Amino acid sequence: MLKLARLYLPLLLLSLPWAVAPLLSLLEPAMRQLVGTLPLPLFGLALAFAAGFKRGRVALCAIHLGFAALLLQQIARAGLDQPDAYVLYTLLGLTVCVVQVWTLVQRDTSLFCRRGLSKLALTLAPYATLACFWSQPGELAPLLVRLHPLLLEQVQPQLLLSRGVAWLGLPILGLSLLLTLTRRTPDEVALFGALLCVLLAMALLSQPPLPALLLSVAPLLLTLSVIQHIYAMAFVDTLTGVPARRALEHRLAGLGRQYAIAMLDIDHFKQFNDTYGHDVGDQVLRMVATQLRQVGAGGSLFRYGGEEFTIVFNGRREEEVVAALDAVRQRVEHYPMQVRAPQRPRNDKAGRQARQGARGQKQVQVTISIGVAWRESDERPDMVIKRADKALYRAKGAGRNRVMTDGPDPRRQRRAA
Repeated sequence: MLKLARLYLPLLLLSLPWAVAPLLSLLEPAMRQLVGTLPLPLFGLALAFAAGFKRGRVALCAIHLGFAALLLQQIARAGLDQPDAYVLYTLLGLTVCVVQVWTLVQRDTSLFCRRGLSKLALTLAPYATLACFWSQPGELAPLLVRLHPLLLEQVQPQLLLSRGVAWLGLPILGLSLLLTLTRRTPDEVALFGALLCVLLAMALLSQPPLPALLLSVAPLLLTLSVIQHIYAMAFVDTLTGVPARRALEHRLAGLGRQYAIAMLDIDHFKQFNDTYGHDVGDQVLRMVATQLRQVGAGGSLFRYGGEEFTIVFNGRREEEVVAALDAVRQRVEHYPMQVRAPQRPRNDKAGRQARQGARGQKQVQVTISIGVAWRESDERPDMVIKRADKALYRAKGAGRNRVMTDGPDPRRQRRAA
């Protein structure tokens, strides 16, 4: 639940326009005008980030919503009482919805390859057509009498969005929200939030400065999703989904004076790879990581490298740490590991269902050995890791599948003294 809440946390930016709008009235007219020009540079920034880190869908979304923001600014300057502007406004709403659906179903590819350039051309084509008609005064006005009545009726007097665009946009927003719940990635949340911002900006076009602020929030959401991706690349292990070595280094730098570090190693891991192949070895790593995530006593799990993991306990007593490590060791030992298809389910519920349908397949036992050490006075974290490593090797030498400590907790010794 906490992970899901963190995923949707960026959507709180949607409340920012209503909080900032009253403050803008206190600014000079030149500053207010500057705020109105922010969306386009912010969309450019989002595009640069997304293209640079090969987030293809986010880049396409930044391009097409950026062009939508540009045309929307032109419409606001002309005024919706002009027939050309109203027709462009209606067609723009339909275009935004259709192109967004196309963006949602795309896969992430670089914009600089042949496929990426084809997607870019298809994304720009409808906006280039609208811009071409807009550049020729009087070309769009004749289409006004041909618009469907649903495209002429507003949702409410305060909302300029037509019923037709609203009925098209709401299912697309629902689809985008469903994708955020199923895929659970920052990209999906950003795509949903950005589309919602643009549709709200269109609906509130007659209530400045809300449209400009909403159009500024949309690229911020896209940029934030790329930053989250960059963070995951640097600090999260892609195979197991747990924090990686670099995240461990940051964690160790912020520890206090009293902590314990446990080093964990999968027993006979090379044999799994040699006997069953690297696919099964990856399955074992993911299974062990899933079980280790449930360690108690406030332990923080990291992948140290290869088949080694690290758990950091900050300010916990020796009894708590040893009991938590032994409990998680038993969880791994008693897990019914089935050797089956290369792609194993990542969540427990799907895994249990898959195991029920795989009774006849080979089951293997996985065990781990654990060494743990407590920080002594004037000792750096790397020294504690070395002592935990020594305890780990003693656990392996004593027969594996056990927890060994490198001496008692120094606090216990001080209390005894």
